[in-house]
Amino acid sequence: MNKLTCLLSTTLIGLITVNVACATNLIEVYREALLSDPTYQQALQQRLSDRENVPISLAGLLPAASINATPNISRSVASGSATIPGTDTAHGYIATLNLSQTIFDFGKFAAYAGSKQIAKKADANLSAATQELMIRVSKAYFMVLQDQDNLIYIRSTRTAYGKQLDQVKQQFKVGLKTVTDVYTARASYESSVASYIAAENTLANDKENLRAITGILYPSYARLSESFPLISPHPADMDAWVTAAGQQNWSIKSAQYAAEAARDTIKQQYAGNLPSLNALGSYQDSFSHNSGPNGFSSFASGIAKIRTASAQLSLNIPLVQGGEVIAQTHQAQYNYQVALEQLEYQLRSTLTLTRQSYLGVMSGISKIAADRDAIKSAISSLHGMEAGYRVGTEILVNVLNQQQNVFQAQEQYASDRYAYVNNLLALKQAAGTLSQDDLMAINSWLQEDNAAMNAGPYKTTLHS
Repeated sequence: MNKLTCLLSTTLIGLITVNVACATNLIEVYREALLSDPTYQQALQQRLSDRENVPISLAGLLPAASINATPNISRSVASGSATIPGTDTAHGYIATLNLSQTIFDFGKFAAYAGSKQIAKKADANLSAATQELMIRVSKAYFMVLQDQDNLIYIRSTRTAYGKQLDQVKQQFKVGLKTVTDVYTARASYESSVASYIAAENTLANDKENLRAITGILYPSYARLSESFPLISPHPADMDAWVTAAGQQNWSIKSAQYAAEAARDTIKQQYAGNLPSLNALGSYQDSFSHNSGPNGFSSFASGIAKIRTASAQLSLNIPLVQGGEVIAQTHQAQYNYQVALEQLEYQLRSTLTLTRQSYLGVMSGISKIAADRDAIKSAISSLHGMEAGYRVGTEILVNVLNQQQNVFQAQEQYASDRYAYVNNLLALKQAAGTLSQDDLMAINSWLQEDNAAMNAGPYKTTLHS
């Protein structure tokens, strides 16, 4: 059911009666998160900011030019017996063009190299932030679906307990059950009511968690089909996935670029001990016009033009800076060691996450299959106990406890289903290959209006 259909049904609601459930799916939530999630937008703007370091540092290696213009005008009036009365007027200007070009400055070259590493780090951070957004959206979305499933299971359990309580009350009235049976049935029912209220609150909170990402509170959600495929990672080799993660994970790449930038900073600070050579040039044009009709001016009347050009090399050799350069170099070296440790931490944590996600996918397949069998077994056992309770061979407590076992089996089934999907995405993220295509594949497993969509194959491979 597409959004156009939903829009048309809303527009024509006053003319015709249309029953359309405009359920939001995973891809729609993700695309809205791309535009409105503050964390992702921050990463996007930070990338743009960090990349500006490249032209900033490059500017120090390119020619620089400036023009300085100084217009001037003066007027002097002389009077008195000691001089010849009169007026002297002078005006003109001095315009200077200054040029400079770095020939050798190791610090500026090191800064430029470091800025390129920072730009690469910014690109890696944005890629990592994009994949992290996919994970956050998926987890928040599937948590809402899990809450909805649990709410359905609890409602069913509450209904069963309610019917059981009504039955026991009727039997108590005719003397077939004791008051203890009534209290036991009521306790189970009241507990299920409290659980239902708690589940409603949990669902509302998790919907708010999703709204914190997209800024939208969705009225309904496409649900995960019961028949979605349980597939194994390909290749079915955990070491291959670990190797891919070490080579392609964006967080690891970001840490590597950060370490390279820190190493260039050491060179930049050490350059304070090295000489630098710059070429300087200037061109000056001066003009003056003096007038002294009464002979008062000390300069000859008339117009003067002077043009001057110069070029020079400027060599700067640092001698002593009070230990500042040495301290700054040591500081940069320590920062480089910090960056290396951060890289090692990121590498280890990513490889650990890769192994855990791979094992989670593999075990999830078995868990889901076992959960389905556990639900069937629990329901079958419940039916047998209920039959035994009706003929007097089973006590009420056992029936109520088995009803709770059914709910717990259903709850575990829901938890394992969504954990399996999340582990699939986490495995791709760890390998650095998670993309929107993967979300679209997962999205094809969702169903709307209680009718499953056409499920497409979702292949968990090393390369998208």
